[in-house]
Amino acid sequence: LRIAGEQLDCVKRYCRSGRPIVAIRTASHGFQGYLAFDAEVLGGNYQGHYPEGPTTRVAFTSRKAGHPILAGVSDLRSRYSLYKNRPLAEDVQVLASGSIPGAEHPEPVAWMRANEGQRVFYTSLGGVGDFESAGFGRMVANALFWAADRDVARKPLLPVPRRTRPDGMLRLALRTRVEKNGVWIEQAVEKEVPIAATAILICDMWDKHWCRFASERCEAIAKRMNGVVKAARDKGVQIIHAPSDTMSFYADTPQRRRMQLAPEVKPPEPLDLPERPLPIDASDGGCPDDDVQYGAWTRQSPHIEIGAFDGISDDGREAYNFLYREGIEHLIIMGVHTNMCILGRSFAIRQMKRWGVQCYLLRDLTDTMYDPADPPYVSHDEGTELMVQHIEKYWCPSMLSGGLIEGLPE
Repeated sequence: LRIAGEQLDCVKRYCRSGRPIVAIRTASHGFQGYLAFDAEVLGGNYQGHYPEGPTTRVAFTSRKAGHPILAGVSDLRSRYSLYKNRPLAEDVQVLASGSIPGAEHPEPVAWMRANEGQRVFYTSLGGVGDFESAGFGRMVANALFWAADRDVARKPLLPVPRRTRPDGMLRLALRTRVEKNGVWIEQAVEKEVPIAATAILICDMWDKHWCRFASERCEAIAKRMNGVVKAARDKGVQIIHAPSDTMSFYADTPQRRRMQLAPEVKPPEPLDLPERPLPIDASDGGCPDDDVQYGAWTRQSPHIEIGAFDGISDDGREAYNFLYREGIEHLIIMGVHTNMCILGRSFAIRQMKRWGVQCYLLRDLTDTMYDPADPPYVSHDEGTELMVQHIEKYWCPSMLSGGLIEGLPE
């Protein structure tokens, strides 16, 4: 921003007036004619930024975790470049730091300063997509009230209506496997289930994965998945989004609260279902490249729409409570990855099956974390098919997305 003369003088007079200031991201170096604003007013020390690419994970300073600016804020992440801001002014109090793979040390990403009565807050987070995060929005709103020395005036949360219970039946064209004389035989099975008793759960379809190969494949799946989910939703099928470790992004939304507000129920005694060895080896993470493993995700893929009556949760007990309240007995699971989250998450196939929920895998809207350089040394797609067959043998039937759409009522 290039301003000069009276316009720039107005900014400087405001900064000297002692009035509150809340500054976000490029504000630290936005006034090209007043770059001293960063050090003099914010107490910062902008030295450029790390390259674009890695996701920034935020950690809150333990001694400041109870500060009103951080009230109700947890687990922030950002896909935008991490700023280099060390060292800060001595009177700055750091609220949160951010880290990325390969950085020598964490960098301060949110801090406050009370300078001669003036309250100043700055965060180097705040890329365009960060403003879609409920957690980030809450931190900024808290900071505005704090800087103005006012109590936070929260708006009432939006109501969480329950959907109208739909009529109709859903026809499922299933594939399963049965063992006869030591040989597994593929079988086709057709089944009808009430739409009102059926839900689709979308497992860990994140916006970004630490493995670039997985990210590319997941993005392609997400684009195809959205049309299938919309068709099912339009016919009354309940949709549950389960992007693990990103609940802060959806904090206080009706879809998130819908899952949290379901009354707690005690699940039945788990069925004794053994875990068989998997047919593929992903002990090194399953990525064909040497990418660093870390929590790169910030939200669910934006290619997948979230409807007004959908639910959002990454907790198996929450999901079970909701299914129980809604009378849902059939759970169609899509997403990634078959050899990890699809089987292992608390809301996914193994646990739900043990609690007596009938599960079905949508096999053409899933994938596997597998490197063909590892046993059994087959192509990636063949590795995924081996995992699908493993699930069909020991856990639940599978189906195709085209069959799901064809099975919806007219």
